[in-house]
Amino acid sequence: MKHLTAWALTLLLLLSAVPGGLCVSAESTEADAYFQKLFQRADVIGGGVLISQHGERVFDSCFGVEDRRTKVSVTEDTVYKVASVSKMISAIGVMRLFDAGLIGLDEALPGIRNPRFPDAPVTLRQVMSHTGSLLSSAPYLTPPDWEQIDETDTKFFSKYEPGAHYAYSNLNGGILCSVIERVSGQSFNTFMTENVFSPLGINAAYAAHLLPDTSRLATAYYADKTIYRRGYQYVEIDAKEYDDTCDPDSHYRASVGSLYISLKGLEKLGQVLAGDGTADGVRVLSSQAVRQMRLDQSRLPGSSVSASSPYGLCVTHFTDENGVTWYGHQGRWEGLLTDLFFEPETQTVMVFVLDGVKAANNGQGIHPRAEDALKYASRWVREAERDTYVVREN
Repeated sequence: MKHLTAWALTLLLLLSAVPGGLCVSAESTEADAYFQKLFQRADVIGGGVLISQHGERVFDSCFGVEDRRTKVSVTEDTVYKVASVSKMISAIGVMRLFDAGLIGLDEALPGIRNPRFPDAPVTLRQVMSHTGSLLSSAPYLTPPDWEQIDETDTKFFSKYEPGAHYAYSNLNGGILCSVIERVSGQSFNTFMTENVFSPLGINAAYAAHLLPDTSRLATAYYADKTIYRRGYQYVEIDAKEYDDTCDPDSHYRASVGSLYISLKGLEKLGQVLAGDGTADGVRVLSSQAVRQMRLDQSRLPGSSVSASSPYGLCVTHFTDENGVTWYGHQGRWEGLLTDLFFEPETQTVMVFVLDGVKAANNGQGIHPRAEDALKYASRWVREAERDTYVVREN
């Protein structure tokens, strides 16, 4: 008994020495050590990883603080502004309308036309698979005046016919906000809150002041560790600037990258997408809808998409070096990296967030640190593989 007590005290001392402390882990201390080393190598101010399988948490580990001044440790309840992961979550709202029979994926979007192909409709399926012929550089911070865009345009539309070419565009994500408001008759945030966030008990909103709980909103840092914006500043600015009304002709920006959500909330939405459309016994989408979000849209009968795209319906895929194919989305903004990926066969979900990380990409568009995390998370997908992985030194 004395030996056991001494061992426990030693373990507690070791854990207390780790910056920021640890979340309660349901997996081995070896996995904790791996991710703590990953956070340290990334030289971040705060971050976390949550992994669940079949709706049950199998591992979590958090690092650092939400804010250097307050020194509050990161936990599963910490809220981040998750950048482009917002697009995939906004797509859940679109698919709610699809399940209800209120919207068609191959119907022409009203008022949106590539002037070089005036008879070719731009559809929701194209927009969500980034094949709608919108340019990657298309502005999205202010509403486009679609009627004024003609054949001389060089800002919005490409030379390709809608559906025939892949090009990632932030404006594609912005169109989702307009579509949801036009069809539902509600403000975008109200619709998403009532139909997605509240039923699952998730602390999330598209404006900081509309969060059910603003107390765990993390400070966002640049890669050089200087402050981009403190949590309370997000709240103050959004309270002044965010228009929480239904105005589909003006609202595009929110669904591009403005979602604030807790790590635990991201995990629940990943469970919705990884499984049959439910989480915690609450149905959000039909199983057909979540499956369709992952598919190559060009291979579906009657699809308005002819080009192959790395995106299904706002869901991309990545195959790690262990041969495991992950589906999901990554977000990048200044020094913040956010990832929500899932593996449908085993319903494994991984949430991975780093705050104050250096910008870096490899050829496949996945940040090297996120690639490391996914590679390691493969052990829960393929439990027979127990290789020892090395965290990148650079």
